[in-house]
Amino acid sequence: MRKVVLITGMQAAGKSTIAPLLASRLGPPAATLDGDVFHHGVVAGAVGMTPDPEPEAVRQLELRYAATAKIAQHYADAGFDFTCSDIILGAHVERWFAALRDVEPHLVVLVPSVDSIVTRELGRGSTSYAAWQRPGESLADAVRTLQAGLTEIPQRGLWLDTTNQTPAETVEAILENDLKSSRW
Repeated sequence: MRKVVLITGMQAAGKSTIAPLLASRLGPPAATLDGDVFHHGVVAGAVGMTPDPEPEAVRQLELRYAATAKIAQHYADAGFDFTCSDIILGAHVERWFAALRDVEPHLVVLVPSVDSIVTRELGRGSTSYAAWQRPGESLADAVRTLQAGLTEIPQRGLWLDTTNQTPAETVEAILENDLKSSRW
């Protein structure tokens, strides 16, 4: 049975760095996909998520999640282990895993500190938290607000505070005990 690992967490948590590193240690063969591929694939009519999202933003988000689950299943059916990195929160996590069959499912939630996320976000010059900042709020306040969404994820799988870990150390922590602690 092939492993399918969903790596989720906040923007700038390290998901898109960790997923391919982990995939390279699984299998062979193993493949990976970042959900942003489908987010950026909507080139006309894209509607982004906001604190009060439009129905079309939610629809596009759910299409993206369904697409990544289908790709994970496609690779698993072809005999590949698979890692997916995306910001999937709350009940969406359960639905993502429910779309899979005949795989060994794993959830990894990256939860570095707010200060660490702010440092990474500023370091990469990103504005991904801008829509979530209310007037007079700091970037850290916006991160804290969004981080509350992590509490909606079922407390299963492996939750890692990666604040003081290198990407290689994070991958080692995930692989400890042959991924048993991350089993969905």
